[in-house]
Amino acid sequence: MDRDRHLELVRILTRHCLEIACPEKLADFTEDFAAFAVTAAPCRVDEGGIVFAPPPAPPPPPSPSGLDTTLVAGMFFNVLVEAEKLPARPPERVAFIRKEAKNYLVTRLAGQISLSQFFRLLNLIEQSVQRYFEHLEGGWLARPSAVPTQVAPVDSEERIQGEALRQALAQITLLPKGRRKITHETLWEFFRDTRSDWFRLLDFEERFRINKKTAWAYLNLLHKAGILEHNKEKANKVRYILAAPFRRSGSPPPNGPSSRQQPPSNG
Repeated sequence: MDRDRHLELVRILTRHCLEIACPEKLADFTEDFAAFAVTAAPCRVDEGGIVFAPPPAPPPPPSPSGLDTTLVAGMFFNVLVEAEKLPARPPERVAFIRKEAKNYLVTRLAGQISLSQFFRLLNLIEQSVQRYFEHLEGGWLARPSAVPTQVAPVDSEERIQGEALRQALAQITLLPKGRRKITHETLWEFFRDTRSDWFRLLDFEERFRINKKTAWAYLNLLHKAGILEHNKEKANKVRYILAAPFRRSGSPPPNGPSSRQQPPSNG
C-alpha cells in the first residue's frame, strides 16, 4: 500500500462528506486532516513484511452535524485498508467501500441532508475510489516502457437523468417476489450502471440473482410505468433501455437496435 496515495484518497473522500453534509467545517479541514494524517497508519511488522495498521478510532466528540473530520477520515482509512486486502478486482472493491461508507453515514446524516444529496455523496465517493483502483491496476499491468494514455473518467450518472429517475422509481410499488434483493435504490443503481445502454433480461437476472419469471415481471412493470422501453423484438433478441425522459442527450435512440444491429450489451 502506498501510504501517501492512500491518505490522499482518504482526504478526498473526507472532504466530499464535509462539502455536502457540513460545509461550515471546511474552514478547519486542512488543519484537522493534517492532525489525523500525523497519527494515521503507524508501521508494524507482519509475516508479509511491513504494513500500515489503521489508527484506533478516537471517542466521538460532540458534533451537531453528526460528522467529525477525524472520525470520517478514520472510517475511510480503515475501509480502504480492508478493501485493498480483498482478493478481488476494482469493481468488487469499489462496491465494498460504497457499502461500508453508506452504512457509516446513513445514521449520522439522517434528516440533515436530502436523499438526493446523500446519493450524490455516495456517487462522488464511488467515482473517486474507482479512479484510485483503476490507477493502481493500470500500474500493476502496464509495462515499464509503456506510456500511459490519459482517458477522461466518465460519470455514469451523467448518462442518466438521475433525480427524475429516482422520483419515478419511488412511485413504483415493488413486487412481493425479490423484494429483499430489489429495492428502489438497487433499481436506480442498476440503471445508473447500464449507462443508458441496452441491456438483456439475463443482465437483470444476473444483477439481482433472481429467476427469469421474476425478472420479466419487474421489467414488464417498469415498461408499463414508462420507465423502460424495449426494441420490440421477441425471445432472446429483446433488449431494454431507459425511456427517453430518463436519458441525457447522446444516449442510444429510443426505437432500439434493428435486427441487423446488435446493442452494446449483446450476448
